[in-house]
Amino acid sequence: MMRSHANRAPLGRNIDQSEVGGAALFLASDLSSAITGEIMYVDCGYNIMGF
Repeated sequence: MMRSHANRAPLGRNIDQSEVGGAALFLASDLSSAITGEIMYVDCGYNIMGF
């Protein structure tokens, strides 16, 4: 299943824990102070493929 998802994702790979952690760290930082009500996908672009 993971190989199949990696092959279909636009970036051609799966994510790892550090990428999810980096997104969470960004959202918890002052750099994201003006971001409200957004969905942030950390999935190597898989969500745009419409599967």
